[in-house]
Amino acid sequence: MSTKSIFASAALAFAASSFAQTATPLSPVGEPEASKVISVVSSIPLAVDLAAYDMAEKAFAPEVVIDYTSLWGGTPNTMTPAELMTAWRGIVPGFDATWHELSQVTAQVNGSKATAGAFVDGRHWFGDKLWRPVGNYEWDLEKQGGQWKVTRMAFKMTQEIGDRAVAGLAMEKAKVSSK
Repeated sequence: MSTKSIFASAALAFAASSFAQTATPLSPVGEPEASKVISVVSSIPLAVDLAAYDMAEKAFAPEVVIDYTSLWGGTPNTMTPAELMTAWRGIVPGFDATWHELSQVTAQVNGSKATAGAFVDGRHWFGDKLWRPVGNYEWDLEKQGGQWKVTRMAFKMTQEIGDRAVAGLAMEKAKVSSK
């Protein structure tokens, strides 16, 4: 064995042992029902960003309370999933792109009811303008027909970056595009 081979083997062995000593083993986290809840709530912003409204609609119970009062004012609205999708179609397609990045998604299950929460950074582009409401989502869910369904969704804004007027421009563009 050449000196180069010996040094290469020694370096590889050292790197492997160093990694093994510093890598923290992963412990089991969560439980199946909480994972199902997290999957449901995480699917909503992704589906909306991809304009897959039929997928987003399936996440909701036949009647859902939507609370965007920290963003738009007013009072929470009770609506059907179809009505919610109509509202989202009235603004989201008007943006050139959206990306609702979720992190710190949590879920607590208590029998047939659950709550979930996540930090969200919602980026909305219109041309070279960006509107970025940041905050927390809160969801209430119930198990219906063997599936977790959202019965309440609330956004609690903690920060707003960029130009909110972009939302109005997107609504106008979505109106024109839907005709």
